[in-house]
Amino acid sequence: MDKIDVLDLVGTFSWGFSDQFFIETEEGNFVWSDPGYSGNNVLRKVSFNHYQWCRKIGIRVSRDKGSHIIGEYCGRSVNIQL
Repeated sequence: MDKIDVLDLVGTFSWGFSDQFFIETEEGNFVWSDPGYSGNNVLRKVSFNHYQWCRKIGIRVSRDKGSHIIGEYCGRSVNIQL
């Protein structure tokens, strides 16, 4: 999988009430640090699930932001770490 493949994935986005969004896709899970919330615009592939992410960042629930194409929601210039 390369950058173009990731940008074209449809993912279910969950907001962690900070700069972080958890994204679940058929090809794996990602965490995005949104620059709109003072994040660094990095999208990184992760091996943990949504529940583990919530525990990791210290929240009980996240806010569902719906399903989106990653490249359209995060922007095509997002920095991807696979």
